[in-house]
Amino acid sequence: MAKEDGLTRTPVTANERIEALDAWLQTGVLPAGVDYEWTGDAEEQAESMAFLGQAFMGALFLMFIILLAQFNSLYNSVLVLLAVMLSTAGVLVGMLVMQQPFSIIMTGTGIVALAGIVVNNNIVLIDTYQDYARYMPRIEAITRTAEARIRPVLLTTITTMAGLAPMMLGLSLDFFNGGYSIDSPTALWWKQLATAVVFGLGIATVLTLVFTPSMLALRIWIVTYAGWISRLFARLSMGRSSRAAADWALARAAKRQSLGELQWDPEVFDAEPVIADSKAHDAAPAPQQDESAQPDSDATPTTKPVKATE
Repeated sequence: MAKEDGLTRTPVTANERIEALDAWLQTGVLPAGVDYEWTGDAEEQAESMAFLGQAFMGALFLMFIILLAQFNSLYNSVLVLLAVMLSTAGVLVGMLVMQQPFSIIMTGTGIVALAGIVVNNNIVLIDTYQDYARYMPRIEAITRTAEARIRPVLLTTITTMAGLAPMMLGLSLDFFNGGYSIDSPTALWWKQLATAVVFGLGIATVLTLVFTPSMLALRIWIVTYAGWISRLFARLSMGRSSRAAADWALARAAKRQSLGELQWDPEVFDAEPVIADSKAHDAAPAPQQDESAQPDSDATPTTKPVKATE
């Protein structure tokens, strides 16, 4: 902003000027039957915006198909895509913080690249949760998953943001001749893409470590409470003699039942195991008998007469 001859000069971009002219033309200054359209850079920008919009929606559709085939769960697939959509809020925050205009080409490309990173983190997290949920309670599996994935996700995020920070700040380093430059033409070309990825990845990390586990736990709580409420209504509507009421009473009685104390007897459990294999039993040597207990071979066997009964 500069002042000259009592006038204030404020620099504006081409998009801002086109928006102002659009607002003026829509006030009815043109006669009836006269229409207008923008050509040149505005037309190419509109075509690029339409192409990137279609590419982003097509990428989301392909991601949904792959996630549905991998997880076999509609809820988990929608949850990953929801995290991708919410991560775009970080891109808008980055544009505001860095005071950069929204570029259709570079910022849009950054959003598409960000979607791949967010999907990767959420896929690994949900897959780890499904592995843990096979042999432990699901709420505990969510906690163990967040504990196991927090370090890899943070390391990936920090290294990516640190690598793109010079590009986001417009810093160019000359490794051959030495020195550096700020906002060179080459750095300005990639500045908006790096800003979109850095700020979007920061928001996406919070979504991956907080939002995704919370939504997984919310699903479990909803299903659990819905089951309790349905059984309660079934008990109240069908009476105490119904099967639902009997199951309810049995579950409550099982919770009140105290388990006995298990005691470990070392004399029993530390004994040598008994061989139960039939082949090993047949191969075992026969026990030695006392010679005095064996019958004399010269002695004649004696028989007792058996009295027949009618």
